[in-house]
Amino acid sequence: MKIKPIAVAVAVVFSLTSCVSTDPLKKNKETLIGCAIGTGLGALLGNYIAGKDGIAYGAAAGAAIGCTIGYDVQKKREALEALAKAENLNIQYASISTSTAEDSPSSIFINSTDNTVTGEDAEKYADYQDVGMAATISSNDDTMFVSGSAIATNKAKVQFQKLSEIYKDSSANILITGHTDSSGSEELNQSLSEQRARYVAQIFSEAGIAPERLYFQGAGESQPVAANRAESGKAQNRRVEVIEIVGKPEQLLAYSSKQKSNLAYLSRRSQDRVNSVAAPAKETTRSSSGSQTPQIDLAKVSQAQVKKLVKPTSLKVPSVDFGGTEMTQIASNFAYLVGERKQDSFALFSKAYASEISNLNCAAEGPRVDGEVKSLATGDRYQKSDYNTGDYLPGMNGTVWVEKVNGHYIGLTPVAVISNGGAAVTAPVINIWKDFDSGKTQDTPSYQVNSSIETYYGETGLLYRVFSTDRNAPVRCMDIVMPIDKTAKAIAGKLYYEKNKTVYEANFEPKLL
Repeated sequence: MKIKPIAVAVAVVFSLTSCVSTDPLKKNKETLIGCAIGTGLGALLGNYIAGKDGIAYGAAAGAAIGCTIGYDVQKKREALEALAKAENLNIQYASISTSTAEDSPSSIFINSTDNTVTGEDAEKYADYQDVGMAATISSNDDTMFVSGSAIATNKAKVQFQKLSEIYKDSSANILITGHTDSSGSEELNQSLSEQRARYVAQIFSEAGIAPERLYFQGAGESQPVAANRAESGKAQNRRVEVIEIVGKPEQLLAYSSKQKSNLAYLSRRSQDRVNSVAAPAKETTRSSSGSQTPQIDLAKVSQAQVKKLVKPTSLKVPSVDFGGTEMTQIASNFAYLVGERKQDSFALFSKAYASEISNLNCAAEGPRVDGEVKSLATGDRYQKSDYNTGDYLPGMNGTVWVEKVNGHYIGLTPVAVISNGGAAVTAPVINIWKDFDSGKTQDTPSYQVNSSIETYYGETGLLYRVFSTDRNAPVRCMDIVMPIDKTAKAIAGKLYYEKNKTVYEANFEPKLL
């Protein structure tokens, strides 16, 4: 008999607070959910494989797995709560679940404790099963690392050692991610956060966890949870994240990818960018759920601020005119068109902030600087290379997307985005045929521009953001809202370029070739 494989999809996160619960039912929530889901899925699988005779065996096996994982998550939560109380740390944690359904949506589900999952969402995630936990740690009263150094303070080192003791018996894969505030350059912050993450991962290794199961990543300042304008917000952004997932390391990649493509982080960075050219902020009361700094209406940014944020970078006179108009508005409605994913309302953000997703265009925002997941055992980047066609979003499995703009033909290739987390596998080359004539053979593009790529996964689309890596290239950047169904044309798009030392914009809505 052939057994149809059960596909394990992407990580799903149910965000929880770090408060100690006195309700026995709530306190045993993870164990109860794990047992119930494990029993149900095991019964279904047993029935699928061996009919009625397999139901009991499948239910028993599923319950054993579900209860074990749920109990382990529960015990770690209790240990983390005790550590937070004893060391005056702020620890927020989330249980991580994956789906066993073959047609499961490729998305991470993040649900705070004050948001009840009901209706369609309850049905959508009914088959998800706990496979691990994520914990975010920051200090309430001290900096955890020496300024500008990857070495923890003596006090913080002891705290990290105590933290590692909680995980030392784990057989799961563990990812340590470092985060910084926005002080200093983005490149320096990314490098520093990566070194710090590796430092903490090494402490975990010294506790007895095999280096082959330990991974680290430096996110730098790319995932802010509070406004960097005030010191209290900076303190919240300086944090270490510990992600533990049972199964293949690819699950860690899925988690990392989904965090990178979270629109809330993009929106928070946009606010920080505008704040950087605004008047200094007054210190506000720190909140565990996010900064109290008011949201800025990006559509009302003054022209003086626009000029400070968007400066021409080209050193040469551009030779391609895309027929656009001068860019006077830096706000973009593309985040709205992409559609905020309900499961991306991560608990580290305040409810008020999570409901106000907005962003700058790519010319004003600039490329983010973040790091990749690396193995502690080898120090090398960990990446999966054997993707199948079904692993990609429709129409984005290494394809070509093209559009003619003011007589110039533009092609992006390869466009390759994984549905599990919404990450781009590779950055496309921007091919430009100047003054394209369809009646003539023009095999070689007039310009071939290398790029860096960012993706932001929404409920109804994907923001595909392309930055030229050559400051003298004809194109500065592109914002494209790509469809996530089988539609073969972009939902919306803009390309930005420079002319007469001024930034211009032109519509760019490519089609699948």
